[in-house]
Amino acid sequence: MLNELAEQGLVDRTVDPANRRRNIVTLTSAGTARLVELDRLLAGLQDELLAPLDADERTQLVALLGRVVEHHRTAPRTQPSNL
Repeated sequence: MLNELAEQGLVDRTVDPANRRRNIVTLTSAGTARLVELDRLLAGLQDELLAPLDADERTQLVALLGRVVEHHRTAPRTQPSNL
């Protein structure tokens, strides 16, 4: 994926002078422009998806989903039961 981003001119890679086995990856101006465009598209899709909710409901939804994600991020993994 990094190679594809570099080929598209969205990132630059240079060898890290402190450790030649590593690369330093920086976003180019074209990469920044693409990121801004993707953020704009995502905001539009999010507004469309969440249109039925007012601002307080959206805030509550984000908080609840955050709790679910945090629970599953920290909870020990269990094997699903066969139903």
